[in-house]
Amino acid sequence: MMERPDPVVSKDEFYLKVAQALSGCQLVEQELKLYITEALQLAKACIGDRMPFKMSGDDYADSSLERLIQLFGKLSNNDTLLRDLGKFKTERNFLSHRGITHCLDYEGELFQSTASEFQVRLEAIQAEAQRLRVALHEAANKFRAHLWFADTTDRR
Repeated sequence: MMERPDPVVSKDEFYLKVAQALSGCQLVEQELKLYITEALQLAKACIGDRMPFKMSGDDYADSSLERLIQLFGKLSNNDTLLRDLGKFKTERNFLSHRGITHCLDYEGELFQSTASEFQVRLEAIQAEAQRLRVALHEAANKFRAHLWFADTTDRR
């Protein structure tokens, strides 16, 4: 059973904990963008001059997490990772859109008991963000060698 963290002392300390959790979420987005960029680079290299292929990772640089996950699903057969990313997105959306306000009372003051309980979610999303970053990196490693070292030219 996970221990309950100590109560939050101040709003600023709580906001910092939320920001730290959100930074892990941004790193997952960055890892998705890297995966997509390299997958599209490999596709372009394999297609060569056979047909136009103008897609690149730059096309998705400003995409939402949801859009990045959808595209990852089209570039991967890892259904477990795709499902985990979907769950992560739901928790990240709550954190980024309602996490702070969920812990404030009607006067805008930090509701200590709710904030203390919410810290468990913050710690969980940070751990999940790290796990997903590693999983995405390992998934990309399955094709990176082909991108960097394989001869993708047609030898017909």
